[in-house]
Amino acid sequence: MDTSTRSRAGPFPVGDRHSGSPLRVIVLAGGKAGTDPLAQAFGMSHRCLVPLGGRPLVAHVLQTAAIHPAVESLAVSVEREAFDGLFDVLSQLPGRGIVKLVEARENLVDSVLAAAHDWDGPLLITTADHALLSAASIDAMIAALEKAQVAVAMAPREAVLATNPGGAPSFHEFAEAAYAACNLYAVTDPEALRAAEVFRGGGRFAGNAWRVLRAFGLADLILLRFRAITLAGAMQRVSRRLGLRIVPVILDDGSQAIDVDDAQTHAAAEGLLRTAAADIVVPAHAGAASRL
Repeated sequence: MDTSTRSRAGPFPVGDRHSGSPLRVIVLAGGKAGTDPLAQAFGMSHRCLVPLGGRPLVAHVLQTAAIHPAVESLAVSVEREAFDGLFDVLSQLPGRGIVKLVEARENLVDSVLAAAHDWDGPLLITTADHALLSAASIDAMIAALEKAQVAVAMAPREAVLATNPGGAPSFHEFAEAAYAACNLYAVTDPEALRAAEVFRGGGRFAGNAWRVLRAFGLADLILLRFRAITLAGAMQRVSRRLGLRIVPVILDDGSQAIDVDDAQTHAAAEGLLRTAAADIVVPAHAGAASRL
């Protein structure tokens, strides 16, 4: 049985009032100051502060989340030395007062758990360099939680390359297709975060053979290595091992797999933002239309 959820995710936040449970969005923005090459190229301490389209990377993510009708709370996980650089970003956000800064911990899992503290509803987890995050992607992740405890966003290789032909992200090969991770995860509540223990120690889980071996066993590792299992089938096996229902959410918008982490992805994201802005048409007086 196919347990994936498919959505066409557009480039700008849209949507009607959400009737489900309020959502907290956790934005992972941490990184040791002065060590990120992209941040260094722009003279910034942290990648989350790198300018893109006239605003810091993290501002794009927070803007999309802050105006989404389902989002009630935002938590940014980052080192304390970056707090001052983020205050100006937060002051410009709509829905002021729903954002909190949480000091990043030593590893990814503990950072997520700290950012989830005092929240007992659904969580959406992403990264500060996911500047092209769309409201449609948020909608798709929320919808997936109606039938699962954990949702993981993926984009097909052809969609990613159509959006960013010069990029070379890591693709995970399955029996039916290859997918790129979108650094976008949703869980029904903090209790479901126990699945994140698999990620303890950092790194890209799907690309780490030993981590797969430890978590899911040799048989699953062999199936993945020889591309003998579908993405949905792999998630079903993971679900059984962890005791949680985990589903992939397939996003047909390849831009959702773009992490702005080097010069090439920065240029690609900036171009996509310019194109999207040029395509917004607003009504003008006398029935005419003008472009922003």
